[in-house]
Amino acid sequence: MIGDKLRLAQILMNLVSNALKFTKDGQVEINVKLNKVEGKLYYLDFLIKDNGIGIAVADQNKIFEKFVQVGRRDEDYQGTGLGLSIVKRLLGLFGSTITLDSDLGKGTAFSFTIAFEHDLAKTKSIIDEIEVDLTSSEIYKILVVEDNLINQLVTKKIIEKNNYSCKVVDDGFSALKILENETFDLILMDINMPLMNGFETTKRIRFLGIETPIVALTAFDKDEITDEAISSGMNDIIIKPFEPVKLFKIINFLINEKNAV
Repeated sequence: MIGDKLRLAQILMNLVSNALKFTKDGQVEINVKLNKVEGKLYYLDFLIKDNGIGIAVADQNKIFEKFVQVGRRDEDYQGTGLGLSIVKRLLGLFGSTITLDSDLGKGTAFSFTIAFEHDLAKTKSIIDEIEVDLTSSEIYKILVVEDNLINQLVTKKIIEKNNYSCKVVDDGFSALKILENETFDLILMDINMPLMNGFETTKRIRFLGIETPIVALTAFDKDEITDEAISSGMNDIIIKPFEPVKLFKIINFLINEKNAV
């Protein structure tokens, strides 16, 4: 199958992570089956199903909005509520939509269909044309400041796949602490974090005289935060879910710009 495995992995990790949060004593299933074949397109049906606490009908239309959480008690996991919003946007890039079926006390099922191309000749051609650039000996050190575990895993995997070194911290205070002893070539900074948000963290980093380029990672629309990002001392903004190629273009540009000074 030919398709974007990183996007698919991010969709599945977010949905499974969400299911696990709502299913303390039960099970989570991932089912995939072939729906139909049209020429070289194979339509796969995905079902992520749990028998957890379920989602009330009144809340079912809200859960794909940014920063919305439902049905959580105070002692439960507290995240930013971005996972399902990102899933919806990623599925849109696949030309797909997501369906929710849930009953309180019985569980929740998310389903979607993605068409993948099946073409052995094209697969061989793609593999043969992969270019590996071994000319650069630079291994940049990247610090990721992000409170969402799934986003941490995805971002770290993307960065390390490009032969960069990566460290991850959960919040702004941890970022300030690690910067006392270590230097980095670039910082990727989540905006919507508990305890201290990305803007305030960036201000404190700049107050310490640290000039390392900082890129905002956010699910907000760029126009909403540009002014505050610039005034806090950030160098650029990249919107979640991001394209790895775009991320590395920004990283390389900012690091080279700083080194040229």
